[in-house]
Amino acid sequence: MTIFFEFYSRLQQLRQRHLRSELGQIVGALIALALTGTIAYSLIEGWALLDALYATIITITTVGYGDFTPQSRTGRLFAIFFTLFAITIGGYTITTLAAYTIESRDRNVERRFRKRLMNRIKGYNRHYILCGADLLGTRIAEEFYLQKALYIVIDNNEEALKTTLLYSHPDYLQQKLKTLVDFHEADLSEFESMSLPELSEMLNVPYFLAEPTDDAVLIRAGIDRAVGLIAALPDDRDNLSIVIGARNLAKRANNDTLHIMTRANDPRNMRKLYLAGADFVRIPSITGGMEMASHILHPEIGNWWYSRTSEGGNTRGMFLQVAVAERTHWVGQTVSQIHQSEKLVIVSVKRNGEFISPPAYDLVLQAADIAIVIA
Repeated sequence: MTIFFEFYSRLQQLRQRHLRSELGQIVGALIALALTGTIAYSLIEGWALLDALYATIITITTVGYGDFTPQSRTGRLFAIFFTLFAITIGGYTITTLAAYTIESRDRNVERRFRKRLMNRIKGYNRHYILCGADLLGTRIAEEFYLQKALYIVIDNNEEALKTTLLYSHPDYLQQKLKTLVDFHEADLSEFESMSLPELSEMLNVPYFLAEPTDDAVLIRAGIDRAVGLIAALPDDRDNLSIVIGARNLAKRANNDTLHIMTRANDPRNMRKLYLAGADFVRIPSITGGMEMASHILHPEIGNWWYSRTSEGGNTRGMFLQVAVAERTHWVGQTVSQIHQSEKLVIVSVKRNGEFISPPAYDLVLQAADIAIVIA
């Protein structure tokens, strides 16, 4: 008996799966309609089966050549109801087939885009993975794009991803900020009407519309070759999951150079995030609060800062980290000499693990130094 019920249950599952196939239902309805019309016309009007089938098809397709018309009262009554039913089924069929055609085309476009996307990501090395596309993630992506860094954005919210990519475009960002701050009217429909894949192709920024906490997504994003990962989700539990997964995946791939930064919303979770494998834990509300307090206490500092960081274009990315060994002509020069020759302001020098802030004008740079400069 158990075997019988198991067999019956499987038959029911197969039947329900078949019934759920809308296309199969439509084809079945059309066949049933054609058979009904053919048999009815043949019996009522006495037409040959081929003639009856012909009359049925031209009725269903609403062609109606007029060479076959019912002559009997019963045939005409049947034709009235059959025609109404046939038009309903035929219209629904055409609409559904058109929808399937469009969906099939969209699936093919999406498939080709995914193939190009994965081929692009396979060529990435020492790139960054950004998990989270809310306002904080959007700001991070803006800076990545302007610094010409290779990066991939992951989020399960399509609108958030689109906003992040839009704000990464310097022209869109500049016009959008004018509308928000200066009440400037701007037509941004050219950008906003673009689809997510179109924006990705235009900016050359890959993305995954997926759950950032999924280890499989991190693998597809090239965690084995990435140089950095930022977990910027609004929930500390999700960020903790990303950090644990990323650190373990990186270890298995022998990617010991991966740096992991994570957002923390609750200071009590900082220790857990560090223990999980994060190299840097930052609390946006603390840094944001310090910035706002500083700007209200010293308004001109705030005006200068926003003139440098909120207008888009080449005013961004002013703080740079420079390894002196990579600029050999700096070795042996003083901070003052570099300032005069290259118009750079060195605000700090890291030497032997300690920051010298601010460095003396006569400080001589060494090859092992790292300079923090305002470009």
